[in-house]
Amino acid sequence: MRSQGPDTVPIAPLPRSRSPSVRRRLMLLTLGVLLPTSGISLYAAYTIHVEARKSLTSAASETARALSLVADREVAYRAGILKTLATSPALDRGDMRAFYEQAKAVSPGADNAVMLTDLEGRTLINTRAPFSLLVVPPATISAPAELGRIDGRPVVSDLYMSPLAKQYSFAVWIPVIRDGQVRLHVSMGSVASQLQRIFDQQQLPAGWTGTLVDAKGRVLARSVDAEQLIGRSAPPDMLARIALDARGVHETTTVDGTPVFTVFNRAPDSGWTVLIGLPRAELTRPALDALRTMLLISVAMWGVAALAAMWLGRSIAGPVALLQSDAEALGAGNVVRPKPTGLAETDVVQQLLANASRDLRDAEANLQKRVKSAVAEAERAQRAALSTQKLEALGRLTGGIAHDFNNLLQTMASGVQLAGKLATDPRANKALGACERAIGKAVKLTRQLMSFGRAQPGHREVVDLARQFEGLAELLRGAVREGITVELHTEAGTSPVLLDPVQLELAVLNLVLNARDAMKGRGGKIAVHAFNCRVRDNEIPGLADGNYVAVGVTDTGHGIEADLLPRVFEPFFTTKPVGEGTGLGLAQVYAFATQSGGLATVRSEPGRGTTVTLFVPASSRAPTVDAPVQQASPAHGHSGTVLLVEDDALVRGLTAQALEDCGFSVLVASSAPDALAIAGSRQDIHAVLSDVVMPGGMSGVDLVHALRHQRPGLPVILVSGYAAVLDTNLPVRTIAKPYAIEEVARLLSQAIRDAASPGTA
Repeated sequence: MRSQGPDTVPIAPLPRSRSPSVRRRLMLLTLGVLLPTSGISLYAAYTIHVEARKSLTSAASETARALSLVADREVAYRAGILKTLATSPALDRGDMRAFYEQAKAVSPGADNAVMLTDLEGRTLINTRAPFSLLVVPPATISAPAELGRIDGRPVVSDLYMSPLAKQYSFAVWIPVIRDGQVRLHVSMGSVASQLQRIFDQQQLPAGWTGTLVDAKGRVLARSVDAEQLIGRSAPPDMLARIALDARGVHETTTVDGTPVFTVFNRAPDSGWTVLIGLPRAELTRPALDALRTMLLISVAMWGVAALAAMWLGRSIAGPVALLQSDAEALGAGNVVRPKPTGLAETDVVQQLLANASRDLRDAEANLQKRVKSAVAEAERAQRAALSTQKLEALGRLTGGIAHDFNNLLQTMASGVQLAGKLATDPRANKALGACERAIGKAVKLTRQLMSFGRAQPGHREVVDLARQFEGLAELLRGAVREGITVELHTEAGTSPVLLDPVQLELAVLNLVLNARDAMKGRGGKIAVHAFNCRVRDNEIPGLADGNYVAVGVTDTGHGIEADLLPRVFEPFFTTKPVGEGTGLGLAQVYAFATQSGGLATVRSEPGRGTTVTLFVPASSRAPTVDAPVQQASPAHGHSGTVLLVEDDALVRGLTAQALEDCGFSVLVASSAPDALAIAGSRQDIHAVLSDVVMPGGMSGVDLVHALRHQRPGLPVILVSGYAAVLDTNLPVRTIAKPYAIEEVARLLSQAIRDAASPGTA
């Protein structure tokens, strides 16, 4: 120890401190943290319980609302049948047997009966009893007073016991109105057990109870114990509550004695009410369980924290005492030698820093790798999205162009056909023949455009590929040059497919022609192979999992460069010289595959050939049997008055002249409203030939609907240059532009004959 000099001032020792020790401070700190934390946890548990209850009640309310709409749908279904019966011509004729047979035919099952009663309540018809029965039991429920209304709205009865069915039932009433007066009442009595499917189809969560009650609160259907409780009334307090409000929440006891929170919603049309019971025990049990768990956790945390504070205080106090000893030694001028303090922070700080540096470098490298991968994936997704948008945009463009071009082609085709009939000079006939061939090529091109642009839905049927390929083999082999062999093979058991057979043949032909061009200057082999395949786990991007039939076309050509593969299905993209390809072949293939519910893929390797595969969904239906081909009628010998509706003046004029040359009398209109006016003033019109897309806000489809009310039975043929709009789901004939006048004349004559003989239509 260094001796003190004469000028050294001795340092008086500090008085013994009365401040709390580290251990005590840690204990106080721990308690200070745990107490608020426990309080917050308890409050959070309570808040979660409240919110969970609100969420559960909201979900139950939405379920009750949805089920009430389902209940109304049951009533609406029966009302729809009754409204149809109420307009039956048999009632106008007084033919009760015919009406009985009609009612028997449309009555949905043995649990439903149609009744016809007069205004005094006498039963005229009851489909639950034979028609020959002379004495029919009187109606068990008199007609509601609301049936005196003449608006035809249905009226729903309360629950009652059917004397014939011997089961609880309900009825839906519809007034039979003639000349603005209620003449009869037609109703449908249904066994109430049918309403059970409301809850069978909507599986309620475990513990929930669903009940459907009528306007008087009697149980119509129930998700639990339905057979025992149907017909019983809801508790009086529940009845009083639903009488006040159409929807809400009420605490009550169910008809089977279970305390519940009941969420209810009244159906707007039937007046029935759906009750969803949530057991009170189920609502409060999670909160009590959470509270008990929280208390146990809090007590355990306090005990662990106290022990941890004591241990931590002891572990810190030792190093602090050692540091105090070192400080005294330093103050005394002694050498301070490093000693283990027992604190990792002072012993391994350098190692921790080194470890942290290493971890940081690894984390940064990993982050860069993930960012690079994410950027690459985003770029790939963006390219795919741009490609899809490009295909869709080009599809809309080409479809629109084809639509407008078809109108022009129709004018040209009609003009050439008329000129051919009038021309006598052989040179003129030769020139007109060349024009017809050019128009034919243009028609083929527009159909390719419309196929790619999804503007042509085509005619789908169930196709057997083996039989389809048999008819296609000769065409495919004739399409390739000498030295190239074409092999077609369909594996045994290959499923039928639902598609447009014409588009399929065009797609396969396009693929074979592309394969032929890929083997230019040499021989080779083209293999067309059809087989079943099952797609799982999204193994083919863009194709949903399921059963498919794959049609692969493989060639031994020079292949496709990797950088060109992403573009092969783009319209107008071709690697052929100018004039040797339109770039629409593979675009048609891709459009056909996607329109058929599948996908087209390409796999190629330069120098080793290419395989293009069409995936189309497999069908479980039997293949369609080809119908016999009808012979076309001659161009002349037609008769009748035709109303031609066409907004394009050129098409309208030439078509009218051509139809007149075929023997028809033609009236023309430039819009649907004009056509309606003419049809209303001329009763000698036998058929209507109308365009679909017209200006003025009224289309050809709208015209069909209007004519069905104005002139029932008047045949209509729709035409359009944009074939997608011909898929109208209406029972009318359709034909796409450009059309042959002879074909239109044949369709018009057939339609006129069918209208004159309804039994053959």
